[in-house]
Amino acid sequence: MIWIVLVFLALATAVVLAVGFRRDPEALPRRDGAIAILRDQLREIEADRDRGLINDDEATAAEVEVKRRLLSVSRSEGQVVAHNSGRWVIAVAALLVPLTAGMLYLQIGAPSIESQPFAERKAEQEQATQIADLIARLKNRLESDVSGGPTEGWVLLGQTYMRMGRHAEAVDAFARVIARDDADASVLSRYADALIAAENGIVTPQAERVIDQVMARDPANPAATFYKAQAMEQGGELTSARALLLEMLETADSFYPWMEIFVASVNRLGEQTGEPPVSLTAFAPISGGERGRSAADVAAAEDMPEEDREAFIRSMVDGLAARLEEDSNDLDGWFRLIRAYAVLGEEEAAVAAREKALAVVNALPEDDPRRAAALTQLEAEMN
Repeated sequence: MIWIVLVFLALATAVVLAVGFRRDPEALPRRDGAIAILRDQLREIEADRDRGLINDDEATAAEVEVKRRLLSVSRSEGQVVAHNSGRWVIAVAALLVPLTAGMLYLQIGAPSIESQPFAERKAEQEQATQIADLIARLKNRLESDVSGGPTEGWVLLGQTYMRMGRHAEAVDAFARVIARDDADASVLSRYADALIAAENGIVTPQAERVIDQVMARDPANPAATFYKAQAMEQGGELTSARALLLEMLETADSFYPWMEIFVASVNRLGEQTGEPPVSLTAFAPISGGERGRSAADVAAAEDMPEEDREAFIRSMVDGLAARLEEDSNDLDGWFRLIRAYAVLGEEEAAVAAREKALAVVNALPEDDPRRAAALTQLEAEMN
């Protein structure tokens, strides 16, 4: 029905324009129109002077200029401009615009998707308003604290800003606490992350100094190592950046989620330096035990069949799901499980995991500032 209505409206518009084109439009002398406009300007200048918007000197100068133009126009010959100039452009546009819009919609649109009811959009807007209100309340509470506000409160605020894409505000939140004694390497790491995000992925000298501080306190910090390698890459040290990432992979005692990103970066750098690619199975355990270190084990992992690799990934996801059944309050674990199901393409499992995570969030007290951060992240996982 909507397509019939749209086609009818397009045809009706074309017919109205076509009928209008058949009529002879009246010609408008250009000189008479210009004189009328200039006389209106004189009246406006006089009205502005009476209202006190301009002084006498300004009004006199404006009147002289308008009268000069009026005299010039009065001396010129009348010229006539027909209204029908460019009518063919309008006619072509009347036909092509709806036709082009329809073809474009068929290419990139989604007519099969039902429109979202207003009630649902209103609920989302109300939820966004509640989240913004909770964030504002948390910030006001921290700023009004005579002791400067607890470090964990500022960290939570910074993390929430990061999830919302408000990177500059996240930088300010983390900067409030990085000089405190209880600000550990993880806080500095988040501060570096915010600095880099605020610069659209560029590791600035300030961010690199923070990264160096993190690595000095925690050499095994994966985020700091990754950003240090990124700084090396931006400085043209591709081989050194690749070697730093490989060293971190080699020293890992078990599988961690960051290893996939490291392997992808190593291979990307290797393409530029001519180094052979590496596989995740060379660094991660295959069946729950300690990973083998011999060359034979590495070669066997490299030759692992597709089915075995899928089983390897499945075992990690199932293990995480089983652990969350025992400890359902681990919100970070739920978010990792949601993302893992999304990567595997298991949408129903991802939705079920999200519902369980939402139940955990709803169980939190209303004034718990973690609610805002968790709801924001759950909304991001939906998209």
